[in-house]
Amino acid sequence: MNNNYQNIPYSSNVPNFVPSQSTQPPYTNFPNTNQNYNSYIDEKYQYAYNILNNNPAQIASFYMSYPDSVEWRDRVFTGRVIHASREYTLLRNEETQEWYVLPSIYLNYVIYNEDVNLS
Repeated sequence: MNNNYQNIPYSSNVPNFVPSQSTQPPYTNFPNTNQNYNSYIDEKYQYAYNILNNNPAQIASFYMSYPDSVEWRDRVFTGRVIHASREYTLLRNEETQEWYVLPSIYLNYVIYNEDVNLS
């Protein structure tokens, strides 16, 4: 058996796969240490929250996904927005007079049937 691997000299262009302690991880898009993490989250999601709050009493369709449910995997709730917050939205269906409390964690997107106020 000819073992040619022993005759290969060490090459300096072989990458080092073990990072040193000074190597920065590739996921450094987090806020800097001087900025409060909660304010970063608030800035990121405040725009969507503002759209819901600046358009009360408008009819909208909320597209929700419930990944742990077999029966309610994807649902659409349509109604008048009564109140919106970061945690939930209170919606009233005008046809059936039902009220829905929709947790924001399951919200995919919202479609308004009227003009939207973005300010």
